[in-house]
Amino acid sequence: MNKVYVLIGPPASGKTSIINELARYGIPEMVSHTTRKPRAGEVHGINYYFVSKEEFQKIELIERAEYSGNLYGLSKTEVLEKVNKHPVTAVAVNTQGLAQLKKLLANRVESIFIMSDEEAIIDRMIERGDSSDLINRRIEYAKNTGEFCNWQSANHVVKNMGSLDTAVSQILAIMGKTTLPPRTE
Repeated sequence: MNKVYVLIGPPASGKTSIINELARYGIPEMVSHTTRKPRAGEVHGINYYFVSKEEFQKIELIERAEYSGNLYGLSKTEVLEKVNKHPVTAVAVNTQGLAQLKKLLANRVESIFIMSDEEAIIDRMIERGDSSDLINRRIEYAKNTGEFCNWQSANHVVKNMGSLDTAVSQILAIMGKTTLPPRTE
């Protein structure tokens, strides 16, 4: 049975970095749609499907969120195509997205909470060039919505407080991927 590993956790806990590393080991990601502009180095169809607000409204979504005036969502089409094609897939969503994925895919879903402390999260946001205002809004939102403590709803918890490679190795072990093809550069 094909499985979807869902990464949840606060903003800048490392979910995207982990998923990017997993992709280098051949584990595909479910790609979300967003109305925000691409950051430097982001590619349409790989990091996100970058769409207008009008296009976004027409998509059948199983998860949707709004951060800083931008819309994000995972399409039902993307989910079903990936889960039917790949034995293991990864995706990062919020807890509402996790609930919708469980409703759609039942026991094919396993969740992994990516734990990181607030100081490390703020440092990562600064490193990626987020403004102080955006950082404050994202941290406040995460606190208000329980993103720092939603580990209780996850099947697994992985600490991402040091080496990204350690967190990725732990997730690969959770996935049962003890022998892998060489990582692509």
